[in-house]
Amino acid sequence: MNGPAGTSVVVIGSGVRAAALADALAQRNSVSRWGEEPDSGNGSRTAAEGAELMIVCVEDYEAAVRILGRAEPYLGSGDLVNVTSGTEAQARRLAAWVDSRGGRYLDGALMAHPEHVGKPETMLVYSGSHEVFTRHERLLGQLGGATYLGPDPGTAALYDVAMLNFAWATLTGYLYSAALLRTAGVRATGTAPLLTHWMSATITSVVTDYAEQIDNGRYPGDGEWLELDAPLMDHLVEAAEERGIDTELPRLIRALTHRGIAAGHGADSFAGLIDVIATSPRPDGDPHDREPG
Repeated sequence: MNGPAGTSVVVIGSGVRAAALADALAQRNSVSRWGEEPDSGNGSRTAAEGAELMIVCVEDYEAAVRILGRAEPYLGSGDLVNVTSGTEAQARRLAAWVDSRGGRYLDGALMAHPEHVGKPETMLVYSGSHEVFTRHERLLGQLGGATYLGPDPGTAALYDVAMLNFAWATLTGYLYSAALLRTAGVRATGTAPLLTHWMSATITSVVTDYAEQIDNGRYPGDGEWLELDAPLMDHLVEAAEERGIDTELPRLIRALTHRGIAAGHGADSFAGLIDVIATSPRPDGDPHDREPG
């Protein structure tokens, strides 16, 4: 897979994410693939020997360690960017391993599906070697928006799981709303425009406001506060029970809210729950959410 003359790149990995990375880079660079099986790819060992940059995107860190063990002789001659999903500790261990072999390591996280790779609005974050990021920033920008988070190799992995949490929590909330409305025969396609407009017009500004409250450590309940929200959560639980759908999600939100009130945040905004989330729950749980009898 060879494009116009540019940086010599080897993309390590055989999945759809690795293929998307290689395809995006091949438009302006000389790109070779190295699969996850021994000696796979188009002259992978020869390509790796002369590569200016190796990009790793495999299933997990175990696979990354295994394949980089085969690529070890070439680590000192180029730079390594790893966008395999994992934990902070895994990223730091791999960075130390590469560094001990004379390599230069940059960890990354792709905050999108494979079909989004190469679009300027796609988000990728990186941490680790600033030298590697600076040298290849223009090339990394061909995959999407490239943001450097600092020298700790584990930071990108932490951002990855934090952003995944946001995506899963948000989409689970959407699915719950769709399930509740479906019990009344409301089609999801009918409410999607309303929900997306509400997200862009209202929820995004709330997130920005909450971010300032969190950083300041103050959660003024000027327009909404936990003691005001709590009865509305009772209504949601009751509606879910009446409609015969799962109540675990609204009960979780209600339990967090009552923990916040009990901790003295009753007059604070919903953002005050961050102090509850940042602590371990009581072993006996929230008495408000106990089943009667």
